[in-house]
Amino acid sequence: MNEIEELDTAPEEPAQDAAPQKPSRNPNILYIIAAVVLLVVIVLASILLITQGIPALLGDREPTATTELQPTATNVATFTPGPTKEATHTPLPPPSPTPPPLVMSDTDTPIFDFESAGARPGKEWTGFFGNVLDTAGNPVAGVPVIIWYRDGQPASEPVQTDQDGYYEIVLADAPLAGMWTIQLLTEDGYPASKLFTFQTDEDTEVGIQQIQVMWREIP
Repeated sequence: MNEIEELDTAPEEPAQDAAPQKPSRNPNILYIIAAVVLLVVIVLASILLITQGIPALLGDREPTATTELQPTATNVATFTPGPTKEATHTPLPPPSPTPPPLVMSDTDTPIFDFESAGARPGKEWTGFFGNVLDTAGNPVAGVPVIIWYRDGQPASEPVQTDQDGYYEIVLADAPLAGMWTIQLLTEDGYPASKLFTFQTDEDTEVGIQQIQVMWREIP
């Protein structure tokens, strides 16, 4: 009995130690990683908010592009053409007849006749002057007067009488000797009078430089 009690009361041997556990990680590292991740998320969210707006941040729809305002077109008054008229052909007037070249020639049916002539010396010019009158003695305007050389070439352009029937043809601005033939013409350049010839010289004292010829219409 005593042996049994001794056995029961004998001290138990201490149990063998359990397997050694790995030391746990430092919890501060986890906090730092979580803070870094949170900071990155916040930065990305801020960039999206600034560049794309709240809808892009929420992800519910794509950001809409800003619509540029287009200028309103100004209405232009429209032209309504009227009925088209057929082009009418307007005939051109017939060309004016070309006047014949001036040729010194006499005529058997004169319109004007030589009435009188006079002469005077002159230092300023050499030529002809005078008047053309109708049958009643009234001046006739628009009558061409021409001077010819002896060879039949024009010595001057035809000069028309003015409203007083007066004409003046200057052949030279100084005394000039020559043989000259004077004649009246029609409007189309044909002879209206016979040919009358006069002579000038260079003597300014008693000579002839300026010749006056008067004409009258034949009744």
